[in-house]
Amino acid sequence: MKKILILCITLVIFSCGNSEEKVSEDPADLNNLQGDYNLIALDGENISSEGFILNFNGKKQQLAGKTGCNNFVASYKIQDSIIKFNPPLGTKMYCEGEMEYEDTFNKILPKVRNLRISDKDLIFLSQNNEQLLNLEKQEQSE
Repeated sequence: MKKILILCITLVIFSCGNSEEKVSEDPADLNNLQGDYNLIALDGENISSEGFILNFNGKKQQLAGKTGCNNFVASYKIQDSIIKFNPPLGTKMYCEGEMEYEDTFNKILPKVRNLRISDKDLIFLSQNNEQLLNLEKQEQSE
């Protein structure tokens, strides 16, 4: 009876410890991404309070969104485990006080070469594995 109890406790402990989120560093996984992500950090600066939302369409290999004042769309290609974003195309409006991060985002996106994908987060990295963009998947409302 003692052995069965020890076996049950061991199984419970190991099953609880196995709840790690899935992490991938394969850019090809971007082809399966669909949906909205909050832009949490830009070039190391926490900008989660700005409310920027980016939308991935993995089938079209496109990223779209609004980074302050202007809407944008950027296509990307994945080849040989490297991801390359084209420079974003967007509207050219001027909005006083709402454009602080647009230039930075537009300059950083083409520098992305690698990424780390987990169940909830996307971290885009430079060729030297410096963190450029951190995104968090939005919760789906039912």
